[in-house]
Amino acid sequence: MGTSANHPSPNTPNWKLAKAVVGREDVPAGRQAAEIWRAALKDRAASLKKELGSELLGRAAAIADSAESPTRAVKQFESLMLASRTTGLSLEVAKRALARAVAGQSGAQGFAGELFAEATSYYVSRDLPSYLAAVGRVQSTSDAIQLKAQIRSVALESASSRDVGTTDPRNWRRYVGQVVDELTKKKSR
Repeated sequence: MGTSANHPSPNTPNWKLAKAVVGREDVPAGRQAAEIWRAALKDRAASLKKELGSELLGRAAAIADSAESPTRAVKQFESLMLASRTTGLSLEVAKRALARAVAGQSGAQGFAGELFAEATSYYVSRDLPSYLAAVGRVQSTSDAIQLKAQIRSVALESASSRDVGTTDPRNWRRYVGQVVDELTKKKSR
């Protein structure tokens, strides 16, 4: 029998504001996304931006442009991971994003959007369940699912609003930096 555990964000100053707004009914999804991204970037000492902008993830974007099937795309990416001897959360998020992009035939641009949407979903999922039915927070599971989808959509739209262009390492890093900058801005919707 499988089990699932909720591992909330750490109780550090970096996460204080994000935890204060996540799941709040009176705080727009865009603002929640911005606070989550700010906290994640501060918590990871900017390594998150570096990981998302890595050459390996740029190569995953290129795979999304040419792969014939989600299974083949993920296997090709896993081969690159193995060859680079690299592991980590960003790569696991990238595998999910790659499979979704190839299944949707949305190429590198779709991969990029899914990458940021999946990363955002991960961070939202760490804390949102803890606030379910609390005063001023989402009151039901269906409300929480809807809010998570809205926050995920903010990330997807931010990534989609910028053109990936080529997936060479320099351009990929530039693109990721632009999206992260966009996501960390306070939004009102």
